[in-house]
Amino acid sequence: MCPPRSRRRFLLLVATGSAASLAGCSALNWSEETRSTAPPEATGSADGLVWQTQIQVELDRTDSSVLADVLRLQYDRDRDEVFGAIDAAYVDGALEGASVTVSQELHDGLTSEFGRVNYKVKLGPTNDAGEHLHARARRAAFNELPLAGRASVERFWVRASDDLRVGYVRPTETDPPGGPPGTVDVGRLDLGATHEGY
Repeated sequence: MCPPRSRRRFLLLVATGSAASLAGCSALNWSEETRSTAPPEATGSADGLVWQTQIQVELDRTDSSVLADVLRLQYDRDRDEVFGAIDAAYVDGALEGASVTVSQELHDGLTSEFGRVNYKVKLGPTNDAGEHLHARARRAAFNELPLAGRASVERFWVRASDDLRVGYVRPTETDPPGGPPGTVDVGRLDLGATHEGY
């Protein structure tokens, strides 16, 4: 038997649904690039030289998915050189010299085409033991982390699913490089040649 219809019950359902919708929107607002609705868990801080930046996209396959680089740059301090490769078909305009900036428009284009985009950085050494930090960053934080410069970052975990947490960083302080690197050697990636169908 169906419950009786009443104006009070209707208004209660509408109010509950609206509150749930608004809560979902605010949760997704901070984590739209991570697909998580749980709040991040802070785990500490670190600082060091930003020596690698990387952008990966997810290529869907019929039986699985593959992560592929569309940008991967590395700084060699001993040789004062930035080297790596980009796929200009996907990230054209993101690279200027040795500096990487991903616009909202470029990010939207990548997520529209691939669904998932990962922005990754490596920095260090972060301590006397010579350890290095490998983590993801959201687009805005990624743009603030200067390749060949130094950064202090806050580390945190984002729950991507019930059984998966992903480490992220956001800068608290940055120090850009003293000048452009002595050498910049950036080659070309080609998703279409490396992964058939792209």
